[in-house]
Amino acid sequence: MANENGKQKDARQGSAAYGAQDITVLEGLEAVRKRPGMYIGSTGLRGLHHLVYEVVDNSVDEALAGFASRVDVTIHPDNSVTVVDDGRGIPVGIVEKEGRPAVEVVLTVLHAGGKFGDGGGYKVSGGLHGVGVSVVNALSETVRVDVHVEGHVWTQEYDRGVPRYDLRKGDPLPKGAGTGTSVTWLPDADIFETVEHDFGVLEQRLRETAYLTRGLRITLTDERAAGKRVEFHFEGGIEDFVSYLNENKEPLGKKVIFFEGDSDEGYVEIAMQWNGTYQESVFSFANNINTHEGGSHLSGFRSALTRTVNRYAREKGELKEKDDNLTGEDIREGLTAVISAKLADPQFEGQTKTKLGNPGMEGFVANVVNTKLAEFLEENPGEARAIIRKAVQASQARSAARKARDLTRRKSALENSPLPGKLADCSVKDPSLAEIFIVEGNSAGGSAKQGRDRHTQAVLPLRGKILNVEKARIDRVLKNVEVQALITALGTGIRDEFNLENARYHKVVLMTDADVDGAHIRTLVLTLLFREMPELIEAGYVYIAKPPLYKVKQGRSERYLEKESELEDLLLSDKLEKIHVADRTGAEFRLTEARWQRYSRLLKQFEGWGSSLRAEHGHEAVRFLGEAGLLDDQAADLAAVVASLERNDETRPHTTEILTSDDELLVVKAIERQSGLAQTHRLARSLFDSNDYHQFVKVNAQLVELAGAPPFSVALGEKSEQAYSFEALRHAVLEVARRGVNVSRFKGLGEMNPDQLRETTMDPATRTLQQVSVEDAAEADRLFTMLMGDVVEPRRAFIEQNARAVVNLDV
Repeated sequence: MANENGKQKDARQGSAAYGAQDITVLEGLEAVRKRPGMYIGSTGLRGLHHLVYEVVDNSVDEALAGFASRVDVTIHPDNSVTVVDDGRGIPVGIVEKEGRPAVEVVLTVLHAGGKFGDGGGYKVSGGLHGVGVSVVNALSETVRVDVHVEGHVWTQEYDRGVPRYDLRKGDPLPKGAGTGTSVTWLPDADIFETVEHDFGVLEQRLRETAYLTRGLRITLTDERAAGKRVEFHFEGGIEDFVSYLNENKEPLGKKVIFFEGDSDEGYVEIAMQWNGTYQESVFSFANNINTHEGGSHLSGFRSALTRTVNRYAREKGELKEKDDNLTGEDIREGLTAVISAKLADPQFEGQTKTKLGNPGMEGFVANVVNTKLAEFLEENPGEARAIIRKAVQASQARSAARKARDLTRRKSALENSPLPGKLADCSVKDPSLAEIFIVEGNSAGGSAKQGRDRHTQAVLPLRGKILNVEKARIDRVLKNVEVQALITALGTGIRDEFNLENARYHKVVLMTDADVDGAHIRTLVLTLLFREMPELIEAGYVYIAKPPLYKVKQGRSERYLEKESELEDLLLSDKLEKIHVADRTGAEFRLTEARWQRYSRLLKQFEGWGSSLRAEHGHEAVRFLGEAGLLDDQAADLAAVVASLERNDETRPHTTEILTSDDELLVVKAIERQSGLAQTHRLARSLFDSNDYHQFVKVNAQLVELAGAPPFSVALGEKSEQAYSFEALRHAVLEVARRGVNVSRFKGLGEMNPDQLRETTMDPATRTLQQVSVEDAAEADRLFTMLMGDVVEPRRAFIEQNARAVVNLDV
C-alpha cells in the first residue's frame, strides 16, 4: 500500500505542475504531419491512396455540380501523381479574412472550401469536411497547383505544405480555352511507409466513381515501367455497374431493372438484377460515398423490396394463404443491386462516412421502390415469376437447413453442447484475449497445438478442402462437416442469426502452407467468411498468418524477417558508418543514416524515371546516357547533348563519334576505352525533349551532389565491391554489409517444427499477421464470383492477365 500511495502522490505533484507552458499549439498543417492517421486513416498503402481519393473527389464534386466532364489521373515514374479536371478551377481571388488568394487558402487551411456555405459552391458533395487537398499538401514533399481561370494559368508550389512563392499569374490562355485545375504532388517518404501506388486499387476506385457519376469520363495512366492506361465512361451509370457486377453470373432477366425518384429529401436511383447465385450483393452510396454500413436509404430499399414482392406473390397466387411470407433474406438471394442517393445535406456518421443517417430518406426510398418495382413486376410477369420461384426455393432450402443451422449456432453457457472434437480450445474465457488458428490438415494442426499458448490460443485443423460456398445454397453448406466445425468453433452463427457479441475469439487466424493447396484452402475459408459472416471481417477479427521471408544467423543468434526493408535495416544497423564509398574521382565519404535515407529516396525516383525511359526508348539507350556522362553534364537539349559527346572526356569509359545528328535522330558510335568494344546507339530527339528525361537528369544531379559520380568503390574492412551505377551502389553496400551474416530464404510453414512455428508465426511478440479487410465490397464480390463461381472463362482470362505478376510459383 505504501508504494501505491507513493505513486499517487507523485501523480498529484505532476498535475500540480501542469500549466500554460505545457500546452502545445500546432499551427497550420503541423497537426496533420504530427498525426496523419487522424486524417487519412494510416500511413500505409491505404493512407497513400487516400491522398488520390481526396483530390479526385474534389474534381468529381465539380462534375456532380454540372461543371466538369472529365478527370485525368496520372501516376508518374517517381510515384508523384497528377489529377486534372475541366471544372471551374479553384478561385484565385483574395479571401478577405485571410488576405491571401483562395487557392492558397484551400491548400493550406483545414476546413476551408466551397462546401460549407449556402452560396454557389456545391449542392451535392462527397467532401463535406473540407480537409482534403490541404491534407494532401501537408503530407507531400512537394505540391504544384495550376489553375486555368480568368483567362490565365495561375501557379503555386509548396514544400511540405509551405508555399515556395506567392501565387503567380501566367501568360494569357488562348482564346476559347477552358477552365480547370491540375494538382501534382509527391507523397512524403518521411510520412508514408511506402510511396508505391497500387494501380489495381486505384483502378477499382475510379471505375466505381465513374459508374456512380453518369457521363463522367475518368482516365488513369501509369507512366511507370508497366505503362498501363484505362478509361472509364458509362452513359448507363449504375445500370452498367450492375451489369459489370453480374458479368460472371447467370442473370435471371434480360435487362437490368432501373428506376429513380426525387423529392425534397433528395434524389435516388436504383439498379437491380437477380442472378442464379445464392449470395446477396447489394451496395449503397450517398453522394458517391460507399456507405458500406448502410443507413436509411438501404433500410428503405430492403423493407419496400420485401413488402412489394410478397404483395405481388399473393395477388398472383404464387403464395397460398397457408404459406408464410417470404423473408427479406429469401427474396434477396441472388440479387445484385446498387442504390445511389444524392442529398444536399447528408448526415453521415463521422468522418468515415460509412452510414447515412437522414431519417427522411428511408420513407422516400421505400415509396419509390414500392411504386416503381410494383410497376415493373406487373409489366414483366415472366421475370416476376422467375424471381418469386427463386425466392420460394430459397425459403424451402432455409427450412431444410434449420436443423443444420441449429447444430452450428453458438451454444449459450447454459447449453452444454460440445464444441468440435478436433478443436484444441484455449482456457481463457475473455474473447478479446482469445485467438483461434485455422490450420491445414492434422499434421500442421499437431505442430500448432504443440507450439501454441494454451491459455489464449486455440487450434482447429481442417481436413482437406472445405466446401466452396460460392457454388452451394445454405442447406448444403451447413451439411458440410468441416464448415459445421468452423462455424460452431467461431460461435457467431451466420447470416441473419449472426451476432458479433457471441464471437468466441477476437482473432481468427488462417494459417496454411505457402503452396498452391494452402492458398486454395485459405481462399475457400475466406469465401465462407465473406459470404456468410462478412461482419467478422468488417470488425477486423480475421487475419492471415505471415511466415517470415528470411532467416538471418549472425554468430549464435537467429532472427526471422518478413520484409526486404527489415533485412536492410539489420545488415546496416551497426555497419553503416564503417562503410567507405569513393566515387570515380577518388573522393571518399562515409555513409550516415541521414545520407543513406536521402540516397534511398532519390534512388527510388531515379529508378522510376529510368524505368519509364527504358520502356519507351530501350535499355541500352538509357544505360548509355549515364555512361556517356550526359546526365552528369545535365545536357537539357539536343545541342547540349551533342556538345557533351564531342568533348570526349577521358574520365568517361567511352570515346564517342557522332555519325548522324538531325531534327529527328542522333546516331552515336561509342568505343569502350578498356575493351575496344564498339556499339552504335540510335537516340531519338523525342527522348531529350521528354519530361521523363529532364526529370531523370534532375534527380541524377541530386544523387551526384549527395554521393559523387559513378563508378564507385565500396569497402568494409577487407571486403570491397565495385559499383558502376547508382543502382549498383545500393547492392554493393548491402553486399559488403553481409560479411559474417548468414542469410537464407525461408521456405514456409510446411517445414517448421513446433518451436519454429511458435517463434515465427504464433508468438505475438515475434509474429506478423496480416489483417483481412474489404476496401471495395463491390469489387470483392465480383472477384469472389469470378474466382470461385461456376463460370470458367472469366477465371481463365484473369489467370492469363495476371500470370506475369507471379513471383513464386509452386510446381
